Amino acid sequence: MMQPNPELKSLLDAFIEIFDVWEPAQPYLTLMVEPDEMLLVVRMDGRQMNLGQIAGSMGISEDPAAKLVRDAYSRCILDKINQNGETVYQAAEFYSRLDHFAKYENWQDIPKEDRQRINRRFLDEFISRHKDNIERKMHGLAAENALPNDTVMLLSEIEEMIEAAEEIVVQPCDCRKLGEHCSKPVETCIWLDDGARQALDRGHGRQLTRDEAIKLVRWADKKGLMHTADSAWRERGLHAICNCCACDCYPFTAAQELGTKGVWPKSHYVAAYDLDYCNHCGACVRRCHFEAFYFDGSTVEVEGKQKKEVFFNPELCWGCGLCANTCPEGAITMAELKIP
Repeated sequence: MMQPNPELKSLLDAFIEIFDVWEPAQPYLTLMVEPDEMLLVVRMDGRQMNLGQIAGSMGISEDPAAKLVRDAYSRCILDKINQNGETVYQAAEFYSRLDHFAKYENWQDIPKEDRQRINRRFLDEFISRHKDNIERKMHGLAAENALPNDTVMLLSEIEEMIEAAEEIVVQPCDCRKLGEHCSKPVETCIWLDDGARQALDRGHGRQLTRDEAIKLVRWADKKGLMHTADSAWRERGLHAICNCCACDCYPFTAAQELGTKGVWPKSHYVAAYDLDYCNHCGACVRRCHFEAFYFDGSTVEVEGKQKKEVFFNPELCWGCGLCANTCPEGAITMAELKIP
């Protein structure tokens, strides 16, 4: 990439420090942030400002300042806060800006090797932000803050959440946009009620009716995506539903690295496999993200034909229900785990 001129270089350096831009993304900063947005963040210098103060710091009138702020808020460069009835703004985080950039903007303009480096840094940041609470849960303690994708849930439970929602918005999955390890559907992250309202306030996402949202999650299920959400939504309120793969989605990837299976994301079901009903079609093998259902190379005769024999290891099951949803013979059901 071309080296910026000295004035822009000085601005870039200041913005990188204030906005905490990660090293692998720094060469692509001019692709991700406009110079006037950088100047705005640098002029704010960590302070909260109302629109008039922003206009003054930028040396412009309120109309162009309002447009600058509106665009920067939509692009997750600024956050908006209601402070004693007054709207004020503060710089967002690079974490949020990258998330939006990958979902909606020119992520593919960054070379693949560097996209992979940035994605790895994003995953490391994700783990760092949640590790303390994950460790608390691993020791049987309550998490001090909400954890994303708290529980692996069945399709029927997800539909119940959707039926209870007043506002529904779908957005692209940041994990699959950033990770790019599979070809499963991307427009599958569903935000509910306050989460949906916040997305709409920034101008993000596509509104859905309840019927459209249920149709979407059933389609995502058929495409082989697991469902995660907060199982305590009745107490804590509705927020989001994720339709996940194991190769890209940060909670599953992080859980596999940290060894938190069953605790976070929490499993409250396990597949119950009845060999007597199995016709060894292999649908469960193809659907399982964790190789709980598998072939070992042996064969079995079914109705006069030799088929690959299906085996099941319940220790590898995360309780997502994808296998049960697709078994043509009803050989798989979901059994509720007894969780203390």
